[in-house]
Amino acid sequence: MLKPSIAKNDRLANWLIGIFSLVVFIVVVVLGKFKLDVALGFDVHIFATINAFVNASIALVLVAALVAVKRKNYELHKIININ
Repeated sequence: MLKPSIAKNDRLANWLIGIFSLVVFIVVVVLGKFKLDVALGFDVHIFATINAFVNASIALVLVAALVAVKRKNYELHKIININ
């Protein structure tokens, strides 16, 4: 088994994750109430295309990590997920 790369501090991590999640949720809800009618001068749908590209890239990396685990190559799996 591989040694952990990062020391665990579960209690602090749980608090930080919970607080961050709550703050992000509140900000998203509040910002959802506003609508800006601004002419930006370019097609804003380019952001959806960029998002699709990022999601597809991440999906490929996750599949590569899964294949590494299935082949019991845990070191490669660790490298793929951390880098």
